[in-house]
Amino acid sequence: MAFACLLLSVQIGVFAQKNVILEPAIIECRYLDRSMKDTLTGQIEADTMILRIGRNVSCFYSKDVLFSDSLKRTPNGTTKWINLMGQYAREGRSRDLLCNDSDYYYLDYPEQGQITVRTKVNNKGVEYTEERETLQWEFRDSVKTVLGFECYLAEANFRGRKWLAWYTLEVPVSQGPWKLWGLPGLICEAYEDQGQYSYSLVSFTPNPGGDIMLYNLFKSYEKKSRFEVFEALVRHRELMIEDARQSGNSWMIGHGRSPGRKELDWMR
Repeated sequence: MAFACLLLSVQIGVFAQKNVILEPAIIECRYLDRSMKDTLTGQIEADTMILRIGRNVSCFYSKDVLFSDSLKRTPNGTTKWINLMGQYAREGRSRDLLCNDSDYYYLDYPEQGQITVRTKVNNKGVEYTEERETLQWEFRDSVKTVLGFECYLAEANFRGRKWLAWYTLEVPVSQGPWKLWGLPGLICEAYEDQGQYSYSLVSFTPNPGGDIMLYNLFKSYEKKSRFEVFEALVRHRELMIEDARQSGNSWMIGHGRSPGRKELDWMR
């Protein structure tokens, strides 16, 4: 579910639980996430996503989202975050605080073959768990190098999109960015054929130290279905856009709604 975060809220539940260590990380990958925000202008915004891989569990999240969520949990964190937003707005760098994806994805959690996604709607924690879909990859004979890794091309249709993925046998883990997986090696680059979303590996660190964490940023997380969470996020996003327009804080919106603009089909 790749939404412009819109800085939807400036508070994290003050009674949030402690984070939980799931297991040590054996690999850390960082991807440049490029998402189209306006189909009329072709405006693209970038974010850095982190994939931490363990022997049994993996986690995928935005570097900037983790920074902001963690900051808000510190003493006076909300005030610090508001001040930071104001500073960036004055410097004309508001877009640096925007992210493409505010969700935390836990792969093969709580059980093997499942995926749990945590996010926030109206400053409340919500989560859904679903079976991790097996993608039907078709292998192509193309080869190229990504970040020094020899990669091979595969294609698959997933939830209404055609994805092209470049994977490497040099890292024999069946993982990748977002919900893309199931190839015989790490996915180093992936993009859908309409040019709206893409991931490119920009950093690869074996034995990075540290653990894969279950981030408990709220006192509790309400369990919903994937579609219930998606619908709630759409409604909340529309309300935030309207509030931002009325208050004159249009910089909080990842894009303006240009005349003739085609609405994006959000990833979910």
